[in-house]
Amino acid sequence: MKREATYRISASRDGKTLLALLRERGIYIDAPCGGAGNCGKCRVAFRRNAPVPTEKERRLLTESELAEGIRLACAVVLAEDAFIDLPREEQTAIAALGMETGPVQRKSGKDGGRYGIAIDIGTTTLAAALVDCDIGEAVAVHTAVNRQRAYGADVISRVKAANEGHAEAMREQIRADIRRLVEELSVKADIEPAAVREIAVAGNTVMCHLLRGLSCRTLGEAPFTPADLSLWEGECRELFGGGAAGVKGTVLPGISAFVGADIVAGIYGCGMHRLKSGAFFLDIGTNGEMAVGGRDGLLVTSAAAGPVFEGGNLSCGVPGIPGAVAHVTLKRAISAGRAHLGADVLSGPACCGGCVQKPEVFFETIGGCAPTGLCGTGVIDLVSELVRARLIDENGTLADPWSEEGFLVAQEVFLTQRDIREVQMGKSAIRAGIETLADAYDGKIGTVFLAGGFGYEMDVAKAVRIGLFPGWFKKQFRLLGNSSLNGVVRFLCEEGARDETEWIASHAREINLAMDPGFGDRYLQYMFFGDEDDRGRSRG
Repeated sequence: MKREATYRISASRDGKTLLALLRERGIYIDAPCGGAGNCGKCRVAFRRNAPVPTEKERRLLTESELAEGIRLACAVVLAEDAFIDLPREEQTAIAALGMETGPVQRKSGKDGGRYGIAIDIGTTTLAAALVDCDIGEAVAVHTAVNRQRAYGADVISRVKAANEGHAEAMREQIRADIRRLVEELSVKADIEPAAVREIAVAGNTVMCHLLRGLSCRTLGEAPFTPADLSLWEGECRELFGGGAAGVKGTVLPGISAFVGADIVAGIYGCGMHRLKSGAFFLDIGTNGEMAVGGRDGLLVTSAAAGPVFEGGNLSCGVPGIPGAVAHVTLKRAISAGRAHLGADVLSGPACCGGCVQKPEVFFETIGGCAPTGLCGTGVIDLVSELVRARLIDENGTLADPWSEEGFLVAQEVFLTQRDIREVQMGKSAIRAGIETLADAYDGKIGTVFLAGGFGYEMDVAKAVRIGLFPGWFKKQFRLLGNSSLNGVVRFLCEEGARDETEWIASHAREINLAMDPGFGDRYLQYMFFGDEDDRGRSRG
């Protein structure tokens, strides 16, 4: 564990966990499972007198970690004051991929030196761009971890936490994060904060509700009704709790509880809503939001993938930070003068016997740094390669001798059987959603827009191999990067942006996957690995 500064934390007088105490003090620690004790990520290191480990900690931490005084913040209740070290944050280096705004139609009547700031609030990451609206370009970009992860990695955890009384704390957390982003951008671009005239924001519906201080009560129970999806305009000081007077703040409109302003921004940014022929839009994060259609209207839906594709709920999962393993290839092992892929566990005619080497693992990390964990693209690559090597069977079972301890990628970075199950659930939800939405659309599908940092770095062929995508994606896809951020950049620069985003929101019809009779069968079908079942269909 790479250690940060030491903190002195007072003993709990009312039985609160250390995680709760850290939240109260505004001290960030990653807790993807929201404190449920499932992920083992909220690690702290006691300088001395570490408490006796709980059963939960013995299950999730190694003996050497326990001996070093490492414990889980969600499991510790302090009986006395303690000095602890927290993991070092590396949030500022998260990649903001695909920041290409392209040509825009500039707003008229602007004086020189007037800027806007575009912000995308992701469940895991935040991205912001300083925009020179006179030239229609982003001139500086900054990114960070969304520190609301201390309340859970996915929107369901955030809604639950909000409805349990933490809504205001999470609101203040995201407002502080955004104020910090704005300051960083001003420093990067060497401009006066007073030069910024407007800040526009997009995010999923839960993130926008938390930012605006709207109740999440009806987002946590059927029929999942948002408090407000309309475009919001007002003063930045009201929205972010600080900043200069007179700066305009805007939150883009959303479509539904599960298809938010980030998807509206993405569709607007790529111009899908202006196309005569049909196109498919897919943004994979903690949810898989997708749309199909064009200028005659849109069908949209959202599949609950969970946080696996953003590094959540994985034993060694991390966001897209420096050191995250982003690409993996398995090479053939050499034994007895013959080459085999995974020959140490293969049997029958594929193996000549006597092969005991595991496949050689070649990987790339973000920034070329030492490996710290697996991000979304890395885990897709690894699972795909293990399927190709027949070290994961069609049921998703990892072969011996790795089924118990996991498959080692690099020092302290490995993939476990439980991780594979997370991938199966995530990929089957996305694939079943794609097929359901495509079948509901009465028309041909041309371009497939893949949005998000996960999609931007993805090896689409490997995603098809594990069944995450249908085969027709391979021939028709276009990578967008952070489509939400790009869309907000365009929103700040183009005439008529408000009307167009509101048109998108009002001309999109949602398909409820929970009510679709075929979704459940598709979900079960795509849990398996094996030959791609594309049913011979081309959508082009």
